[in-house]
Amino acid sequence: MKTHAIQWKSTVTGAVGIGTKRFEKEEAERLAKELNESFPDIEHQAVIPAPKVAEAAAPEAVPQPNV
Repeated sequence: MKTHAIQWKSTVTGAVGIGTKRFEKEEAERLAKELNESFPDIEHQAVIPAPKVAEAAAPEAVPQPNV
């Protein structure tokens, strides 16, 4: 089942992201390894991304009233 995506982080700028394409676990791990070898300034890893529903339900910073 294609459940894994490639997550990345730039070691230069600190920018982060996650790919939208899904892979089988072994394929994602192999691809992350290849990408790390080809692009040493970006760290790649195979991950199971959080579902969009969970991301939307995550609590956000709510300003506290001045009392």
